[in-house]
Amino acid sequence: MPHLARTLTDTLDILTPRQAAGRHHRAPTHVRRAVHEGVALEHGRGLVAAARVRALEYVSTEAMQAVAGLTELEALYLSRCPLGEGRYRAIADTAAVALATIVAETGRA
Repeated sequence: MPHLARTLTDTLDILTPRQAAGRHHRAPTHVRRAVHEGVALEHGRGLVAAARVRALEYVSTEAMQAVAGLTELEALYLSRCPLGEGRYRAIADTAAVALATIVAETGRA
C-alpha cells in the first residue's frame, strides 16, 4: 500500500486546500504536535497491552506447572498413604483455586 500516507500528519498535509491547488502547505504546528502526541499515546497503550499479555502468559504457565507438581505429589502421597486422600485432595484443590485466583487477577489488571 505505497499510496497511503505514512503518518496522520502526512494525511493532513495532503488534504489541505492549498495542497489540492498545487501549493505545498503543512498542517499547523499545534495540529502536528497533537497528532504526534496522540500516536505516541496509542503506541504506549499498545506496549502496555502487550506487556499485560506477556505477564498473563507467564503467570498462567507458572500456575499450571505448580498445579501439575501438586497433582503429582498428591498421587505420590496417595500411593504411600491412601487414608489421607481427602486431606491431600483438599490441600491440592485449595492451592489450585488460589493459583487460579492469581491468574484471574493478573488478567483483570
